Amino acid sequence: MRRPIALALSALLLVVLAACGGDSEEPDDSRRSIVTAFYPLTFVATAVAGDEADVSSITPAGVEPHDLELTASQVRRVSEADLLIYIGQGFQPALDRLVPEVANTLDVLTVRPPGVRADDPHIWLDPSLMVGMTGTVVSAISRVDPANAETYRENGDELIARINGLDDDFSNGLSRCERRTIVTTHESFGYLADRFNLEQVGIAGIDPDQEPSARRLNEVAEIVQDNGITTIFFETLLPEDLADTVAAETGAETAVLDPLESPPATGDYISAMRANLSGLRTALDCR
Repeated sequence: MRRPIALALSALLLVVLAACGGDSEEPDDSRRSIVTAFYPLTFVATAVAGDEADVSSITPAGVEPHDLELTASQVRRVSEADLLIYIGQGFQPALDRLVPEVANTLDVLTVRPPGVRADDPHIWLDPSLMVGMTGTVVSAISRVDPANAETYRENGDELIARINGLDDDFSNGLSRCERRTIVTTHESFGYLADRFNLEQVGIAGIDPDQEPSARRLNEVAEIVQDNGITTIFFETLLPEDLADTVAAETGAETAVLDPLESPPATGDYISAMRANLSGLRTALDCR
């Protein structure tokens, strides 16, 4: 009689173990879903959330954020998010239309000082505004997941320390330069220029789809020649033709200045911004 009892107990034990193993593989539905508009916001949200929330960008790598068109599955992902972090002011019209459908949203343009560059959304290129953005992201994620608020605050403080170090590097690295004018294919570096006492000259305006006139190309070429500018900067997601045109006319070189609208090929926001600093120091002949 002992053998049947032992077999029955063994079978029961296997059922219990199988049940326990199944439970351990189920997803944790308590983790908050955070959807971000594009890379700089994803960088901040991921650093703040750590392991406590799921962060995903709605803009695929290599896609110009301004031109984003959403698929049905992306629309569903945004609508079901616990938090949407985005940049307003028409930066991504397809995403703006979904904002009313999301329970919790954060427009990071709220960190911009009133009246400062009212038509320019590129706030993430000023490290000091990235510090402000990090603080607002900490508050927003903590609001939808108060149980982990302390972790989010600690993660945010760590990121802020890194960004402050980056800000110091720019301040020191650009303090003594032969020139202070940068020429870019479009005017996305205004906040960076304002922060570090540079002058930005854009071949095109803030809108990357804007085509400059022949008169504007001539004006920029004259600025380049009159100021001894050696480098025309183009961006990673935009064609080089405008930079090439002015460079050919003036004898200047071309180089990349990354607006960080998409993930860098290697590293992260901090390392890519330091690469930008290196390029600026060379172009401006800084000591």
